[in-house]
Amino acid sequence: MPSLTSEIYYLILITLFCGLLWVPYVIERFFRMGIKETCGYGDKNINISTWASRAKLAHSNLTENLPLFAILIILISILELNNQQTETGSIIFFYSRILHYFTYIFAIPFLRTFLFLASWIGLLLISLPLLSIVF
Repeated sequence: MPSLTSEIYYLILITLFCGLLWVPYVIERFFRMGIKETCGYGDKNINISTWASRAKLAHSNLTENLPLFAILIILISILELNNQQTETGSIIFFYSRILHYFTYIFAIPFLRTFLFLASWIGLLLISLPLLSIVF
């Protein structure tokens, strides 16, 4: 069985995390609307709690950024450009996105923005070996 690189490992973890982020706001709907209404086709955003609304937005934000991370990790793995820098970028992306989710839910604006920017620094660190090939 092939060993996982750190970059692939963090890609797997953040993908699994993203795959579970729908659970909190759907559970909130179950309690607010009931299972029948939650599973129906009516408007699910009536009287939604602010934390659940933020949870959904945080999930959407990670869903928008995860493909960038995944593509970069797949490319550096295929091209065998893994190094300490790409590993560090993967770690920064992973932890900043986890913390970003919770700061989003708890409405901590400046820290949330800082963590979002930190995740982009992680993406930039991962991108540099690829950019050195292109330019």
